[in-house]
Amino acid sequence: MPICYIKRISDDSTLGLWHMSESWQELKEMISLPDSELLALKERKTDRRKQEWLACRILLQEMTQTLPVVMYDENRKPHLKESSKQLSMSHSGDYASVYIHDIKPVGVDLQQMKPSIAKGADYFLNAAEQHWADLNDNVLLHLIWCAKEAAFKYAGDPDLDLKKHIITNAFHSNQNGFIEVSIQKEHLNLSLKLQYDAFEDYLLVWTV
Repeated sequence: MPICYIKRISDDSTLGLWHMSESWQELKEMISLPDSELLALKERKTDRRKQEWLACRILLQEMTQTLPVVMYDENRKPHLKESSKQLSMSHSGDYASVYIHDIKPVGVDLQQMKPSIAKGADYFLNAAEQHWADLNDNVLLHLIWCAKEAAFKYAGDPDLDLKKHIITNAFHSNQNGFIEVSIQKEHLNLSLKLQYDAFEDYLLVWTV
């Protein structure tokens, strides 16, 4: 079973990482799904989407030792049915990640790095970030993107603009470390701390 790890981030939270080496058909044999989830699986149109969907469910099952059902609210933020635990999921390339907290909202983002992200930097970097960020530092740009995506998932507000509303404080890219961001929108003003880790050509960022 290609679980890379399931680790306790704190007394209240758990982070898991799965290497998707199986086909979706093989993954389907590894989990018992209720009818509602079988219908949700059927709605995934491509083999890739089915693989990602199943990998997250199996990892979630291993992390909770239950047969969880994932529900989505009106903002498409995932929740566990009949549970107060908070949930975030992400997948990219050959990996999937699930993050659970007993009480507070969470956000996780997993990205396989690409060489061309600098071309779209203006889409997600505001003027202040463009002033301090090195556009030639591919890892740094991906970390900013991942941090904003994780913060976006944490907030659960589909109207948040990554460039306008989610602001990253200056930091230097490394193999692992912390990032501080703020979410500023109308009467909303949140400060978040995120942690990140790099492996192979992937980055994983999660709220702490």
